[in-house]
Amino acid sequence: MTIISQLKQTLPSLSKAESRIAQAILAAPEAMVNITTADLARQAEVSDPMISRFCRTLGCNSFPDFKVQLAKSLVNNVSFISEAVSPGDNATSYIEKRISANQAALEYIRGKLDPAVIEKAVTVLSGSKLINIFGMGGAAAIAKDAQHKLFRLGIPTIAYEDHLMQRMAAAASDKGTTILVFSFTGRTQSMIEVAKIAKASNATLIAITSPKSPLAKLADITITSGDELEDTTIYVPMTTRIIILTIIDILATGLALKKGTEIEGQLQKIKHSLDSTKVK
Repeated sequence: MTIISQLKQTLPSLSKAESRIAQAILAAPEAMVNITTADLARQAEVSDPMISRFCRTLGCNSFPDFKVQLAKSLVNNVSFISEAVSPGDNATSYIEKRISANQAALEYIRGKLDPAVIEKAVTVLSGSKLINIFGMGGAAAIAKDAQHKLFRLGIPTIAYEDHLMQRMAAAASDKGTTILVFSFTGRTQSMIEVAKIAKASNATLIAITSPKSPLAKLADITITSGDELEDTTIYVPMTTRIIILTIIDILATGLALKKGTEIEGQLQKIKHSLDSTKVK
Protein backbone atom coordinates (compact mmCIF):
# COMPACT_ATOMS: atom_id res chain seq x y z
CA MET A 1 0.00 0.00 0.00
CA THR A 2 1.33 3.42 -0.92
CA ILE A 3 1.54 6.32 1.53
CA ILE A 4 -1.26 8.14 -0.29
CA SER A 5 -3.52 5.08 -0.12
CA GLN A 6 -2.63 4.67 3.55
CA LEU A 7 -3.52 8.30 4.28
CA LYS A 8 -6.89 7.97 2.56
CA GLN A 9 -7.67 4.71 4.35
CA THR A 10 -6.77 5.95 7.84
CA LEU A 11 -8.29 9.43 7.49
CA PRO A 12 -11.61 8.60 9.25
CA SER A 13 -9.81 7.24 12.32
CA LEU A 14 -7.31 10.06 12.78
CA SER A 15 -7.39 12.65 15.53
CA LYS A 16 -8.35 16.21 14.60
CA ALA A 17 -4.70 17.32 14.47
CA GLU A 18 -3.64 14.26 12.46
CA SER A 19 -6.58 14.74 10.13
CA ARG A 20 -5.49 18.32 9.39
CA ILE A 21 -2.01 17.07 8.49
CA ALA A 22 -3.37 14.30 6.25
CA GLN A 23 -5.80 16.65 4.51
CA ALA A 24 -3.05 19.19 3.86
CA ILE A 25 -0.93 16.46 2.28
CA LEU A 26 -3.75 14.99 0.19
CA ALA A 27 -4.80 18.42 -1.04
CA ALA A 28 -1.44 18.99 -2.75
CA PRO A 29 0.75 15.86 -2.59
CA GLU A 30 3.17 17.04 -5.30
CA ALA A 31 3.93 20.22 -3.34
CA MET A 32 4.59 18.20 -0.19
CA VAL A 33 7.62 16.49 -1.71
CA ASN A 34 9.77 19.58 -1.08
CA ILE A 35 7.93 21.25 1.81
CA THR A 36 9.66 21.78 5.16
CA THR A 37 8.39 20.43 8.47
CA ALA A 38 7.73 23.98 9.65
CA ASP A 39 5.71 24.90 6.58
CA LEU A 40 3.53 21.78 6.79
CA ALA A 41 3.03 22.34 10.52
CA ARG A 42 1.91 25.90 9.80
CA GLN A 43 -0.53 24.75 7.09
CA ALA A 44 -2.02 22.07 9.33
CA GLU A 45 -1.97 24.30 12.43
CA VAL A 46 0.03 21.80 14.48
CA SER A 47 3.46 21.77 16.13
CA ASP A 48 6.64 20.63 14.36
CA PRO A 49 7.02 17.57 16.65
CA MET A 50 3.45 16.58 15.75
CA ILE A 51 4.54 16.22 12.11
CA SER A 52 7.33 13.84 13.11
CA ARG A 53 5.02 11.78 15.32
CA PHE A 54 2.44 11.59 12.53
CA CYS A 55 5.07 10.28 10.09
CA ARG A 56 6.09 7.58 12.55
CA THR A 57 2.46 6.42 12.87
CA LEU A 58 2.58 5.82 9.09
CA GLY A 59 5.65 3.62 9.45
CA CYS A 60 8.19 6.24 8.35
CA ASN A 61 11.36 6.95 10.31
CA SER A 62 11.15 10.70 9.85
CA PHE A 63 9.55 13.45 7.78
CA PRO A 64 12.29 13.23 5.10
CA ASP A 65 11.64 9.48 4.90
CA PHE A 66 7.92 10.21 4.57
CA LYS A 67 8.63 12.56 1.63
CA VAL A 68 10.60 9.83 -0.17
CA GLN A 69 7.68 7.43 0.31
CA LEU A 70 5.26 10.12 -0.85
CA ALA A 71 7.27 10.73 -4.02
CA LYS A 72 7.20 6.99 -4.69
CA SER A 73 3.43 7.01 -4.21
CA LEU A 74 3.08 9.63 -6.91
CA VAL A 75 4.76 7.39 -9.46
CA ASN A 76 3.71 4.03 -8.05
CA ASN A 77 1.22 1.45 -9.29
CA VAL A 78 1.47 -2.04 -10.72
CA SER A 79 2.70 -2.41 -14.29
CA PHE A 80 5.80 -3.82 -15.92
CA ILE A 81 5.59 -0.95 -18.40
CA SER A 82 5.84 1.71 -15.72
CA GLU A 83 5.06 2.03 -12.02
CA ALA A 84 2.88 5.04 -12.81
CA VAL A 85 0.16 3.17 -14.72
CA SER A 86 -2.12 0.20 -14.18
CA PRO A 87 -3.48 -2.48 -16.52
CA GLY A 88 -6.72 -1.29 -18.08
CA ASP A 89 -5.91 2.43 -17.97
CA ASN A 90 -7.42 4.27 -20.93
CA ALA A 91 -5.64 7.01 -22.90
CA THR A 92 -7.05 9.81 -20.77
CA SER A 93 -5.83 8.08 -17.62
CA TYR A 94 -2.31 7.14 -18.69
CA ILE A 95 -1.71 10.56 -20.28
CA GLU A 96 -2.60 12.20 -16.97
CA LYS A 97 -0.66 9.67 -14.88
CA ARG A 98 2.54 9.86 -16.91
CA ILE A 99 2.60 13.65 -16.94
CA SER A 100 1.79 13.80 -13.22
CA ALA A 101 4.48 11.23 -12.42
CA ASN A 102 7.10 13.19 -14.33
CA GLN A 103 6.03 16.48 -12.75
CA ALA A 104 6.21 14.94 -9.29
CA ALA A 105 9.64 13.48 -10.00
CA LEU A 106 11.03 16.83 -11.16
CA GLU A 107 9.62 18.56 -8.08
CA TYR A 108 11.23 15.88 -5.94
CA ILE A 109 14.65 16.15 -7.60
CA ARG A 110 14.56 19.95 -7.27
CA GLY A 111 15.10 19.50 -3.54
CA LYS A 112 17.70 16.75 -3.93
CA LEU A 113 20.19 18.41 -6.29
CA ASP A 114 23.04 20.07 -4.41
CA PRO A 115 23.97 23.38 -6.11
CA ALA A 116 27.55 23.04 -4.86
CA VAL A 117 27.89 19.64 -6.54
CA ILE A 118 26.37 20.94 -9.77
CA GLU A 119 28.74 23.93 -9.74
CA LYS A 120 31.70 21.63 -9.13
CA ALA A 121 30.68 19.42 -12.07
CA VAL A 122 30.27 22.45 -14.34
CA THR A 123 33.72 23.74 -13.33
CA VAL A 124 35.29 20.36 -14.10
CA LEU A 125 33.55 20.14 -17.47
CA SER A 126 34.58 23.70 -18.32
CA GLY A 127 38.24 22.94 -17.65
CA SER A 128 38.31 19.72 -19.67
CA LYS A 129 40.26 19.28 -22.89
CA LEU A 130 38.01 16.34 -23.79
CA ILE A 131 34.66 15.03 -22.55
CA ASN A 132 33.88 11.35 -23.06
CA ILE A 133 30.30 10.26 -22.33
CA PHE A 134 29.40 6.65 -21.54
CA GLY A 135 25.97 5.03 -21.43
CA MET A 136 24.70 1.50 -22.05
CA GLY A 137 21.28 0.11 -22.86
CA GLY A 138 18.62 2.70 -22.12
CA ALA A 139 21.29 5.14 -20.94
CA ALA A 140 22.98 5.06 -24.37
CA ALA A 141 20.34 7.38 -25.84
CA ILE A 142 20.84 9.69 -22.86
CA ALA A 143 24.58 9.77 -23.57
CA LYS A 144 23.87 10.81 -27.16
CA ASP A 145 21.58 13.58 -25.92
CA ALA A 146 24.36 14.83 -23.63
CA GLN A 147 26.79 14.86 -26.54
CA HIS A 148 24.27 16.83 -28.61
CA LYS A 149 24.02 19.44 -25.85
CA LEU A 150 27.69 19.70 -24.86
CA PHE A 151 29.70 19.40 -28.07
CA ARG A 152 28.70 22.87 -29.24
CA LEU A 153 30.10 24.54 -26.11
CA GLY A 154 33.71 24.59 -27.22
CA ILE A 155 35.01 21.30 -25.82
CA PRO A 156 35.48 18.15 -27.93
CA THR A 157 32.77 15.72 -26.79
CA ILE A 158 32.25 12.09 -27.80
CA ALA A 159 29.54 9.65 -26.70
CA TYR A 160 30.25 5.91 -26.60
CA GLU A 161 27.67 3.16 -26.13
CA ASP A 162 29.76 0.14 -27.17
CA HIS A 163 31.44 -1.45 -24.15
CA LEU A 164 34.73 -2.23 -25.91
CA MET A 165 34.96 1.31 -27.26
CA GLN A 166 34.26 2.64 -23.76
CA ARG A 167 37.09 0.56 -22.34
CA MET A 168 39.53 1.81 -24.99
CA ALA A 169 38.41 5.42 -24.62
CA ALA A 170 38.79 5.16 -20.84
CA ALA A 171 42.27 3.67 -21.21
CA ALA A 172 43.28 6.46 -23.61
CA SER A 173 42.09 9.17 -21.22
CA ASP A 174 44.36 11.26 -19.04
CA LYS A 175 44.24 14.01 -16.42
CA GLY A 176 42.66 16.49 -18.83
CA THR A 177 39.80 14.16 -19.76
CA THR A 178 36.42 14.20 -18.05
CA ILE A 179 34.30 11.08 -18.34
CA LEU A 180 30.57 11.58 -17.83
CA VAL A 181 28.84 8.30 -17.02
CA PHE A 182 25.11 7.57 -16.98
CA SER A 183 23.77 4.49 -15.23
CA PHE A 184 20.28 3.98 -13.82
CA THR A 185 21.39 1.50 -11.14
CA GLY A 186 25.14 2.09 -10.90
CA ARG A 187 25.53 -1.67 -10.59
CA THR A 188 26.18 -2.80 -14.16
CA GLN A 189 29.42 -4.78 -13.98
CA SER A 190 30.76 -3.66 -17.35
CA MET A 191 30.23 0.03 -16.50
CA ILE A 192 31.97 -0.41 -13.15
CA GLU A 193 34.93 -1.97 -14.97
CA VAL A 194 35.07 0.98 -17.37
CA ALA A 195 34.99 3.39 -14.43
CA LYS A 196 37.96 1.60 -12.84
CA ILE A 197 39.92 1.91 -16.08
CA ALA A 198 39.08 5.64 -16.24
CA LYS A 199 40.28 6.16 -12.68
CA ALA A 200 43.51 4.30 -13.42
CA SER A 201 44.04 6.68 -16.36
CA ASN A 202 43.71 9.72 -14.05
CA ALA A 203 40.56 10.95 -15.82
CA THR A 204 37.96 12.82 -13.77
CA LEU A 205 34.81 10.73 -13.41
CA ILE A 206 31.37 12.33 -13.10
CA ALA A 207 28.58 9.81 -12.52
CA ILE A 208 24.87 10.51 -12.74
CA THR A 209 23.55 7.45 -10.98
CA SER A 210 22.35 6.06 -7.67
CA PRO A 211 24.45 7.74 -4.93
CA LYS A 212 24.71 4.51 -2.94
CA SER A 213 25.90 2.37 -5.86
CA PRO A 214 29.35 0.87 -6.52
CA LEU A 215 29.72 3.21 -9.50
CA ALA A 216 29.10 6.25 -7.30
CA LYS A 217 31.87 5.14 -4.95
CA LEU A 218 34.34 5.25 -7.84
CA ALA A 219 33.26 8.67 -9.10
CA ASP A 220 34.96 11.95 -8.28
CA ILE A 221 31.58 13.66 -8.50
CA THR A 222 28.21 11.93 -8.14
CA ILE A 223 24.91 13.55 -9.06
CA THR A 224 21.80 11.69 -7.97
CA SER A 225 19.59 10.30 -10.71
CA GLY A 226 16.55 10.08 -8.42
CA ASP A 227 16.67 6.30 -8.80
CA GLU A 228 14.76 5.82 -5.55
CA LEU A 229 11.60 6.91 -7.36
CA GLU A 230 11.62 4.04 -9.84
CA ASP A 231 12.84 0.45 -9.70
CA THR A 232 14.67 0.30 -13.04
CA THR A 233 15.67 -3.32 -12.41
CA ILE A 234 12.00 -4.18 -13.11
CA TYR A 235 10.42 -1.30 -15.01
CA VAL A 236 11.32 0.49 -18.22
CA PRO A 237 13.13 3.67 -17.05
CA MET A 238 10.76 6.57 -17.62
CA THR A 239 10.72 8.88 -14.62
CA THR A 240 14.45 8.40 -14.00
CA ARG A 241 15.21 9.12 -17.66
CA ILE A 242 13.31 12.43 -17.48
CA ILE A 243 15.27 13.40 -14.38
CA ILE A 244 18.64 12.61 -15.99
CA LEU A 245 17.75 14.49 -19.18
CA THR A 246 16.87 17.49 -17.02
CA ILE A 247 20.21 17.23 -15.21
CA ILE A 248 21.96 17.25 -18.59
CA ASP A 249 20.11 20.46 -19.45
CA ILE A 250 21.18 21.94 -16.10
CA LEU A 251 24.84 21.06 -16.70
CA ALA A 252 24.74 22.37 -20.28
CA THR A 253 23.16 25.62 -19.08
CA GLY A 254 25.78 26.02 -16.37
CA LEU A 255 28.60 25.32 -18.82
CA ALA A 256 27.21 27.81 -21.35
CA LEU A 257 26.96 30.49 -18.67
CA LYS A 258 30.50 29.75 -17.50
CA LYS A 259 31.87 30.03 -21.05
CA GLY A 260 30.01 33.31 -21.52
CA THR A 261 30.58 35.43 -24.60
CA GLU A 262 33.54 33.36 -25.80
CA ILE A 263 31.20 30.73 -27.26
CA GLU A 264 28.56 33.02 -28.74
CA GLY A 265 30.28 33.13 -32.11
CA GLN A 266 30.62 29.35 -32.21
CA LEU A 267 26.98 28.78 -31.28
CA GLN A 268 25.92 31.20 -33.99
CA LYS A 269 28.15 29.50 -36.57
CA ILE A 270 26.80 26.05 -35.68
CA LYS A 271 23.21 27.27 -35.87
CA HIS A 272 23.72 28.98 -39.23
CA SER A 273 25.35 25.85 -40.65
CA LEU A 274 21.84 24.35 -40.71
CA ASP A 275 20.19 27.20 -42.57
CA SER A 276 20.63 25.63 -46.01
CA THR A 277 19.12 22.33 -44.85
CA LYS A 278 15.65 23.80 -44.23
CA VAL A 279 12.93 23.84 -46.89
CA LYS A 280 11.70 27.38 -47.47
